[in-house]
Amino acid sequence: MKSPNAFSALIDIYISPSKAFNGVEHAKGWSWLALFCIAAATAASMYIFYTNVDLQFLINEQVTAASVDATIGEQKMIRQAIEQNAANQIWFGMLGGVFGLIIMNALMALYYMLIAKLDPNSQHGYGAWYGFSLWTMMPVVISSLGTIALVMLANSDEISQQAVFNYASINQLIVGLDVSSPFYTLLESINVFTFWSIALAMVGLKCWTNFSTNKALLFAALPSIIIFAIWALIAAL
Repeated sequence: MKSPNAFSALIDIYISPSKAFNGVEHAKGWSWLALFCIAAATAASMYIFYTNVDLQFLINEQVTAASVDATIGEQKMIRQAIEQNAANQIWFGMLGGVFGLIIMNALMALYYMLIAKLDPNSQHGYGAWYGFSLWTMMPVVISSLGTIALVMLANSDEISQQAVFNYASINQLIVGLDVSSPFYTLLESINVFTFWSIALAMVGLKCWTNFSTNKALLFAALPSIIIFAIWALIAAL
């Protein structure tokens, strides 16, 4: 079975991803809708956060995170740099978040296209894999909606940036390391939505190739495994 149209695919990607990938595989233009949803949700979460947070509280939190091992002089320089750019953070956040996702997706599309060559029957080009990768990123929409909800439900404007953007991280849900730990940033970056995207990629690869479930899972998880393994090694040194 496959999704009959792009709007159905937006729902199916969450409840029946194989239908979404089967529908997307030979459809023209469906992935533009996925890109719009991801970009809009990301930009909206950034905008709502930065227009509701107390700016001085945000600056203090950022300075604390950036100057864990810094001297007093370095802390002053860090604070000065953050304060100078504070007014523009909303635009850096909105535009940087969207463009970052687009660039990352471009790299992932290249990866999927290359590993798909292991299946001699796979004939999809780079454009198709770019669209494929976008659909694996759809959990970003749910993540962004969660951030928006946390901001809107906050009792004050002293809203922690880490708490609302990384609310589903392994660190916040399970481990609980503080900012002084060398593994803090790593575990803040690994979250529930990371695993959700990997699961979607596995389903998609099975739909678009002749890979076995184990091979599809391996190739879906491999980029994250490599990135986080290198990150952990650097943090441990």
